[in-house]
Amino acid sequence: MISVEEALSRILAEIKALPTVRVPLAEAAGRVLAEEVVAQEDIPPFDNSAMDGFALLSTDSKPQGDQPPHLRVTGAVAAGYVADHAVEAGTAMRIMTGAPVPPGADTVIQVELTRHGGPESDWVEILQEVKPGNNIRPAGEDMRCGQKILPRGTELGAWEIGILATLGWATVPVVRQARVAILGTGDEIIEIDQPLAPGKIRNSNSYLLEATVRRAGALPERLGVARDTVESLREKFAQAMTYDLILTSGGVSVGDFDLVKDIMAEQGQVNFWRINMRPGKPVAFGHIGGVPLVGLPGNPVSSAVTFELFARPVIRKLQGHAAVFKPQVEVVVEDGIQERAQRRHYVRAHVRWQNGKFVARTTGNQGSHMLTSLLQANALVIVPEGGPEVPPGTMLKAIMLDWPEDTQEEALASS
Repeated sequence: MISVEEALSRILAEIKALPTVRVPLAEAAGRVLAEEVVAQEDIPPFDNSAMDGFALLSTDSKPQGDQPPHLRVTGAVAAGYVADHAVEAGTAMRIMTGAPVPPGADTVIQVELTRHGGPESDWVEILQEVKPGNNIRPAGEDMRCGQKILPRGTELGAWEIGILATLGWATVPVVRQARVAILGTGDEIIEIDQPLAPGKIRNSNSYLLEATVRRAGALPERLGVARDTVESLREKFAQAMTYDLILTSGGVSVGDFDLVKDIMAEQGQVNFWRINMRPGKPVAFGHIGGVPLVGLPGNPVSSAVTFELFARPVIRKLQGHAAVFKPQVEVVVEDGIQERAQRRHYVRAHVRWQNGKFVARTTGNQGSHMLTSLLQANALVIVPEGGPEVPPGTMLKAIMLDWPEDTQEEALASS
């Protein structure tokens, strides 16, 4: 058996990002930027007003004895338009938020600090002295022409989409989404709409994996179930080889009918097939027809855990992500872990922020068939190899699968 670290190293060494495609900006959310974004213009593109008010010369805002300056209003400029004349000494021009600052003006005073006779008035009194640049957003204050704005490998969220729209990127170069074939194996597997018969179980793994693949940003497709025959597996794998990644569940252990490894060896390569971990020792990795294949265990929890540890990083690397792993944090194991395992143990747990630290509580029976243990789990607590005792209060590392809102709020409140 190999270690988790060696397995990950060997898997990821053979995975390369998929080709670049261009997609409409409206479809780019969640995708990974394939090229660096450099501003081709200043943003904002011109000096503009941050307030509704009056554009003037700052020197004209100085009080004249005990009287406020009294300026002649020569016009107005609204957002989307430009002034048709300059502001000169002794004059001012009405200006709206976002409008270009007219030539000659070096400051804007907000309307609340003035007194005037209304929208059509041709005079304004300046009630407070203002400095040059007041309420003016200078050209290029946000982004400068030639400035590197977004690096390659950036995952595009709402804020990045807003940046790209501002810079005029109607289409965006992104890494192509991975097409992932999902294949169940085993004579015991039936479709989920079929009544249970003696010795049979429903094909839950394929649906679970379909959801996790989609959550990872890829395009999943269930190919059904391969029976425990070489002929059935060959037929299914011939179909799967047209995809970017193949995920199987079951068929990679040591039983007489665990044939996935045999077909991998026949039509491609088996890199490894056992990892020193629990749950999920029988994980296989290799290629069929040049397509990477991650063979996950058949037990549903083992399949879910090993997907998070191995298949999800593969999908993220295929899709160009710079960070392929979930974050890890130090946690206090509140209830301890009674069961001792010689292999590295990934224990399902719910982690919360409490009194300035992350606290983990296990989600009950850790059997690899206990799907309900995943329901409250937002983390995998890592118990090192060798079966160490884990009494209540032990500090261990945990892989965070999710950050519930209450955990984030409590952490922020205490920080």
